Parts: sequence; structure tokens; C-alpha cells
Amino acid sequence: MLPVTLLNSLKILTQPDDSTCGPTSLHAVYHYFKDTVPLDQVISEVSFLEEGGTLAVLLGCHALRRGYQARIYTYNLHVFDPTWFKLSKEKLIANLKEQLIYKSDAKLHVATHAYIEFLRLGGEIFHKDLTLSLLDRYFSKGVPLLAGLSATYLYNCARERTNDRGEAIYDDVRGEPLGHFVVLAGFDNEQEKENVIVADPYQENPLSKNNYYNVPITRLLNAIMLGIVTYDANLLAIEPKITSNQPSEQPNLHAQTSSGQ
Repeated sequence: MLPVTLLNSLKILTQPDDSTCGPTSLHAVYHYFKDTVPLDQVISEVSFLEEGGTLAVLLGCHALRRGYQARIYTYNLHVFDPTWFKLSKEKLIANLKEQLIYKSDAKLHVATHAYIEFLRLGGEIFHKDLTLSLLDRYFSKGVPLLAGLSATYLYNCARERTNDRGEAIYDDVRGEPLGHFVVLAGFDNEQEKENVIVADPYQENPLSKNNYYNVPITRLLNAIMLGIVTYDANLLAIEPKITSNQPSEQPNLHAQTSSGQ
């Protein structure tokens, strides 16, 4: 059984359809920070890809426009060369633009323009080792994390394809790996830190048939890294901006998720 305190503090709704896991996860984080914007508004305002779904950077742009500060930890080598993260913001933007001259992939172009907008809106992009300590850096100060990952690996399920009705169905032969967004809501045991609490907008997920479950840290980290197949492979951290005359009133996620199962 998951800690009742978590269920009372970070609540996630079930995504309305197969392509809205991103805005539904973002909506859960907004509500965690007492920003009670309706889910349908978030869905209507977030940009989507032509093939359905969205990108973490597009969610980050939405958060920045709402006045949050946003950081993306990316492992997507389709978009970023590892050597770029030592560059200034201006040089990084210049390299992203230059890359588009030589690469024609449509999704790369969409992602690149979104990252440029993200940077111009004040967002930060990092390329750090994906470790338990990186997650704990945010959990310990009460900040949940949005994760773009491979649902196929996380769930250990068959690959999927879209049928004639636009629904995602399992098909181990004709299917493709599927990306997904979830919210990481702390460790189920603060001392052992072996499992992470996941708030999943896909209620019918094969792991629990529930919106909340625990995942071993190693499986979670692998699922995030394998998200590179679907232009995911990232963490998005959003936090309310703190002004000098406005003390922080962020919920203490660290305390709320410290009890065991």
C-alpha cells in the first residue's frame, strides 16, 4: 500500500486519451504547487506533435509562460551533442540552428525550435549523469519531477501501434516502442531509496491498473534513458519562482513520502 500522505498531496488525474499523458502530468505538478488550472485548459494550451503526444520541452515552455522556473535534464543525443553543454546559451542556440541545415528529420526540427524557445523564455538545459542523487536533489526539497521515458520498457509490455480509430493497441510484431510521461513523487522509503513512487496518468497501465505505484530505481533510470527512441529521455523540473519578498511555501514532498509501504 502506498503512503496515504502521498495520495493527499500529489494527485494525478487519468489522461483523457492516448496522447495527453504529458499535459495531464504537467497539470498534476501545477496542482501540487496550488496552481489550480483546469486540465482541459492545460491540454488546449500545450503544443502537440502532428503524430500525437508532446515533448517535455513543450511542457516546459508552457510552465515558463505561466511564470515558473524550468530545468530540463536531457539525454537525447538526437538533438544535443554532449560537447554543447559547456557553451553559452547564445552559442548553444546557434549550434541548434546550424544542425537543422544538415538534418531534415521533421521531429528534430520541431524539437529544436521548441528548445530554442525554451531557452529564450529563460529555461535551463543540463546534461548530468542520471543517478539516484540527481532525483534526491529535487525530492529532498519537495519538488516532483516529470519524466519522459519509454513506456514499453517501464511496463515490460508489447510494442504498440495506432489502429484505424486512433487508439494505441499492443502489437509485438508491427508495433513500435511508445514514449510516455509520468510524475516522480519521491522515494517510497527515504532511508533505502530503492523504489520511486510514480504518479502515472495512464490508469490502465500493466504495472498496477492504478495511477500510483512503486518502481525499482534501476528500472526507472533505464526506462528514462531508453526514452531516446521516442525523443523522450529527460527530466523536467518546474518550480514556482521565488521573489525576494515572497518566502517559499512549497509543499515538503521529502517529508510526505518518507514513510514506507
